[in-house]
Amino acid sequence: MVVPRFLDSLRGAATEAGGALLGRLQHVRLPGVGQSSATDDPETAARRWRAVTVLCPPEQVGAGADLPAPLAALGDRLDLRITPAPGDRGTELAARYRDRPSDDDLRALRSALRETKQLIEVGEVLRVDPAPHGVRKPTPQGAALEGATARAGGEGVL
Repeated sequence: MVVPRFLDSLRGAATEAGGALLGRLQHVRLPGVGQSSATDDPETAARRWRAVTVLCPPEQVGAGADLPAPLAALGDRLDLRITPAPGDRGTELAARYRDRPSDDDLRALRSALRETKQLIEVGEVLRVDPAPHGVRKPTPQGAALEGATARAGGEGVL
């Protein structure tokens, strides 16, 4: 009976130590490794490449006049980079603005990259609205889902 209590307290201490370590590691910044642009100054964040991985060979993505409509709509303001994705996992399609973009420009770019990925992989841009089953019932969960869906349109994250 002493051993199980000892093991429980040992497990609790290990869990607490692991949680504290992960909490500290979340704020460690290694230059160029998996960092969000939100942690950088606005000038650096605006110049970052935004990228998606598309499940197709690079030749299928197109360039110039063959560029998919969502990216072509942004015009000549973009630098594009089309390269094979690491590990033979398709194509990495990256874009950034040549000049200093506004926050609305960045939202438009991220949205265009997502839509381009969907057009290439599926053949159409997938839409949440209207919901495929009709109108959602006015429940608290439905309202939360509608609000999250409306907010995610620009940045693609909830």
